[in-house]
Amino acid sequence: MDALELVEDIGAEAAIAESRRRWGPSGAVSFADRYRLSHFLVGELRGGRFWIRGRGSSWQAAFADADARTVEASRRRAVH
Repeated sequence: MDALELVEDIGAEAAIAESRRRWGPSGAVSFADRYRLSHFLVGELRGGRFWIRGRGSSWQAAFADADARTVEASRRRAVH
């Protein structure tokens, strides 16, 4: 899938809507050719920079990765 196909993909529109639902107006999606097994990226566009919240082999996998990262982060203990 090239970048043009990604833009025209109905799934991309749903992914954008889900990103905005999760992270507000800064929610965004991207497609990265350089990641062989995880082309689909979800996250936030802030200050002209894309912050990756999750990546995967599909939009669903990318959101699942974002969920897993959130759970894992909540389990970390504070260092004193």
